[in-house]
Amino acid sequence: MTKQKKIIIGAISCGIVLVLIALFLLMQRQSDITVEAPAPPREVTPVSLPPPIPSTIVAKADLPIQDVRQLAESALRDYLREPIQRKDGTIESAIKLNPGALTMTGAADGTLSVNISFQFSGWARVSKKIFGQVIQKREDIEGKAIASLTLTPTLYSDWRITAKATSNISIQKADIEILGITLSVRHILTELVREAVLPKLENLIVKYITNIDVKTRVAGLWTKLYEPIVLNQEPPIVLVIEPLEIQAQKPFSDGEKLFLNFGIKTYIQANIGDVSTDAAPLAGPRSDLPHIHFVDSLESGYHIIAPIELTYTTIEDFAKPHVEKAHNLKGIETFVENLMLYGSGTQLVAGVGFSMPSLGAKGQLYMLGTPVYDATTMLLSVTEFDYSLTTQSLLLEIAESVGEGIFPNLRTTVEEKLVFPLEAQITTLRQKLSDVIADRPIGSYVRLHGTVDTITPEALYLTQEGVRLPVRLQGNLTCEITLNTSSSP
Repeated sequence: MTKQKKIIIGAISCGIVLVLIALFLLMQRQSDITVEAPAPPREVTPVSLPPPIPSTIVAKADLPIQDVRQLAESALRDYLREPIQRKDGTIESAIKLNPGALTMTGAADGTLSVNISFQFSGWARVSKKIFGQVIQKREDIEGKAIASLTLTPTLYSDWRITAKATSNISIQKADIEILGITLSVRHILTELVREAVLPKLENLIVKYITNIDVKTRVAGLWTKLYEPIVLNQEPPIVLVIEPLEIQAQKPFSDGEKLFLNFGIKTYIQANIGDVSTDAAPLAGPRSDLPHIHFVDSLESGYHIIAPIELTYTTIEDFAKPHVEKAHNLKGIETFVENLMLYGSGTQLVAGVGFSMPSLGAKGQLYMLGTPVYDATTMLLSVTEFDYSLTTQSLLLEIAESVGEGIFPNLRTTVEEKLVFPLEAQITTLRQKLSDVIADRPIGSYVRLHGTVDTITPEALYLTQEGVRLPVRLQGNLTCEITLNTSSSP
């Protein structure tokens, strides 16, 4: 055997020995393949939330003009039950005024127009000196008159209501004849109505307008708004309202009603269970009813941020049956167990334990991903899980080569299974709010009416306890305030 052949045979022999040694070591260390990853810190990044958006609850107070008309008409008839006697120089009279139907309508600027017709009857006695003798003549009088009145109500910032009235009277021809001489008593009747009737009519209507107890009604609503509104008992869903200010338009009318409309600016937040919106806390002590801030128009609408929170435990319990089981990854049976979720920074951490019996490998894997919400499917999921691997194993290269084929598939499996539906929570929240505000009495004189027009998810973020998805509910809230012309509440 040549020297060259000996060298070749020796090299082959050494190679075989080295391979055998490597296989021996592999067989001895196979059960010690442990893939590890450092656990990310359990601290979430604080989220700066935008300030709350004020909501405006429009309180519509209206007074049927016919209510004022009926009260004024009834009081005026009582007042004119007895004849009105009057003496003006040489003319003495006793007149009975029988009021007809009183009409009252309103104009767009809030003024009220009043018209009332009168039938008058009675007598007039005229004393006239003729040829040195005083001659008296009494004649019956009959005629018609129409009185008109314009009333302008004014609402002040301190809740006072006043009314300015102007009136006039129109009397048809009213004459009497004495000894062939025709004398007009129209002037006398005009002054009589102006001095004895119209002021009374003005005072009656002004009284009823100024006694409208709108302040009492709005103050009751203002106080009631501080009381939390329970939307649901279990889980508890509660609306918390902070009234801020009162806006109002000047009084106006549609012809049949006198309107006093107000806008109550508020902050509204929803608390679900022990979860609040994390917005600026609502101010502390209740405030008394403020003065009015007048505006040209009122824009109703509310903005409610309701935080839907899923605890990490809730998501874990939902996902575990889908994750903690055997998976076939690249032909290798892999058992996943001990799913654990928590927040780290702005990412969701999914920690899983796994084992690969065919390779004798096991370990702990931590994956970091970004939680997202799909508004179309109403699903919470995690995308773009990433991870890093370290190992103390002597077979580092083997573990890494295995990892490139297996762990990306494990990551994909966890991403696919870690999906949580939110449709039930969102639908329940919307329905509960709709039911409560659709038609709700607030005290004895106020009714709340509202709609939920839209519900929009805001930016999802993490807390120490779970994943939080604030949703913005928007719609309209109006209050109908029952008014009367009594000063009593």
